[in-house]
Amino acid sequence: MKRTYLVVFMLLFPTLVFAQLARERTVKDPEVEKTFFSTMNTGISTVENIDKNNLKSSVKHSFGLVSGGVDQFFGLDNGANTKISLDYGINDRLSVGVGRMTFNKVVDIRSKYNVLNQTKTGSTPVSIALKGSLGITTLSGLGYTFNDRLSYFGSIMAARKFHALSIQVSPMITYFNSPSPGDEQTLAGLGLSGSYELNDFYALSAEYLPIISDRNPGTKDAFAIGLNIDTGGHVFQLFLSSAQWHNEPFIMANNRDSFWDGNFRFGFNIHRIFGL
Repeated sequence: MKRTYLVVFMLLFPTLVFAQLARERTVKDPEVEKTFFSTMNTGISTVENIDKNNLKSSVKHSFGLVSGGVDQFFGLDNGANTKISLDYGINDRLSVGVGRMTFNKVVDIRSKYNVLNQTKTGSTPVSIALKGSLGITTLSGLGYTFNDRLSYFGSIMAARKFHALSIQVSPMITYFNSPSPGDEQTLAGLGLSGSYELNDFYALSAEYLPIISDRNPGTKDAFAIGLNIDTGGHVFQLFLSSAQWHNEPFIMANNRDSFWDGNFRFGFNIHRIFGL
């Protein structure tokens, strides 16, 4: 009987040793988790991505200006813009998605790829991700050809987490095939995003999107502050923002309100991850 136990142990020993070594290798240089609570901060994309075979559904909603006062229930009575979207993780670094926004009936098809992920040891000090998207304005009655309705967007996101504080810089550019008369065809911006994690369930966030190229007449740099709530199954984002649009190209092209002049609105985003 003892000999039998010895033989079984000898057969299992290499497997046990290999498994232990493999575990040590996988945790030797782990990646930093939860740099941001979601793939979106408020209106600006973050370096966060979706794990392989996971599906993320999002509902984004913004209202009219709070300065509308009690007659307009502080903006809740009017000006609603909603976006519904789905994103899928092809692998742990690459995701694709599609969404539709009620303003201008814009459909966007997008992809995000993580080039680098920050590690806890500091061997990789930052996370870097690339995002590209194609926008299609589907609003009828404009007299546009299909080509006129297209816009293109590209962004590089670089972020670092310092304990509870996360900072991200996002240079971005967008191109409209047929902009409105007097508007710029190409716009460039520099997104600045931040998040401060209060605990595992709550984080404060802010973002600022200045235009660094020639801008469209009458537009302002967008700013937003928010509260992120992670329930385990959902991430809720409650925010005040000068922008009413729900993706970067149209924020840059159309934001005409200044947060610092008291022209901001309430909104919320709801994100849900499903494992497939």
